[in-house]
Amino acid sequence: MSVVLSLPDNSSGLPSAQQVMYNSVLHANGSDMGTLVITPREPIKIAKAITVKKPKITPVKEDEKNVVTDAVEGDTAEEVAEPTIEAVTKDAAEKEEGAAKAAAEEPAVVAEEDVCGFPDLGDAVGEYKAQLITVRKEFRYEESEEFRVKVYIKNNGNMPWFSPDSKCPGARVYLGTTRDDGRESMFLDPSIEKPDNSAISKTTVRMDVGQMRVDAGEIVSFTFWAKADEDPSVYREFFAPYIEGGDYFRDAEFKIDIYTGVTNESAPELRKKLLYVYRSMEVNDMQIDGNRSVDIDLSEQKLQLKIDDYVVREFPISSGKAGTPTPTGNFRVMLKNEVRIAHESPHYIMPKFQMFTAMGAGLHALPSLGNDGGVFWTEARNHMGRPVSHGCVRMLPEDADFAFEFTAVGDPIYIHW
Repeated sequence: MSVVLSLPDNSSGLPSAQQVMYNSVLHANGSDMGTLVITPREPIKIAKAITVKKPKITPVKEDEKNVVTDAVEGDTAEEVAEPTIEAVTKDAAEKEEGAAKAAAEEPAVVAEEDVCGFPDLGDAVGEYKAQLITVRKEFRYEESEEFRVKVYIKNNGNMPWFSPDSKCPGARVYLGTTRDDGRESMFLDPSIEKPDNSAISKTTVRMDVGQMRVDAGEIVSFTFWAKADEDPSVYREFFAPYIEGGDYFRDAEFKIDIYTGVTNESAPELRKKLLYVYRSMEVNDMQIDGNRSVDIDLSEQKLQLKIDDYVVREFPISSGKAGTPTPTGNFRVMLKNEVRIAHESPHYIMPKFQMFTAMGAGLHALPSLGNDGGVFWTEARNHMGRPVSHGCVRMLPEDADFAFEFTAVGDPIYIHW
């Protein structure tokens, strides 16, 4: 997500803007995370404005409880692992030692001067972009335990971000709850009295104190404290950075799974539920044995996969153009083919095909031709969100993969405006 803006000549104020996984933390670059302990792909440097010594990151060791990941999309159930009973039942001494190690390895946040001004972009336009770098937290907590989560976000645009403590004009960037935007978190708790608790409400976390300005390419941290559930449970919560008074950086959205105690569900049962949890909720409440259906809104060019009334996923589509419209009404999945090739010229290749009319209309991944070097496939990808097909419902490859595995022959499809 980017915000395009024009800078006023006097630079006296903020430029005006124009403008659905699974384990404890996630990263947003095209593959979902597993329960991993890894080091960041690049050294973490805390945002600075003047001459500040760059903090040093010590790689996280595999035997430590602190979990480090970077971003994700596209979900696979196999990537979620349950911890061993041995890991869950470590005694208090080991836990305190692990916490001390984690604290020692975190980048030092240093005080900065409040430096105002915007960069000279020449003929370029200002852009606000963000990238999730890592999230640090423990995997599992005891009932009612207070715990800390630290999130690192990179300024991937060309405009600076400012702390709410800054007196400079410019964009104030916060970390907020999503799915639904601005919902009250089950865990954010500004009342927990910890020096590094940057939660300011049940919906919002500010930049950590001491980081006044974040220039392009720099990384900022957001730290919040929370309290685990009183009973054994697994919760999933979604967050993303956002500009105060503006939009969320959707490309930097991430999820956190919060394991409290040990539930009665088996690891396979939990993995299956985690595969379908698309919004912030208690994972244990997810019902996966209900009726599955597909809902397609042609006016919005969106497809929803549902279990009963719960939306498991929502994908962009490209439906039929005016001359060859996608039929509306109630249908069912009639047959499924891994790949279907149109019998008429130019013989489109349609992966993950799910036919829903006797005339051959179906759901499928982006079509391609076998002899054009990918030109038609690229064109089809650029048309996502617009009705340009010959009556079928096109999806992005990763979305079509998920939909193909989700449905069964006979499942209902409702298509409407």
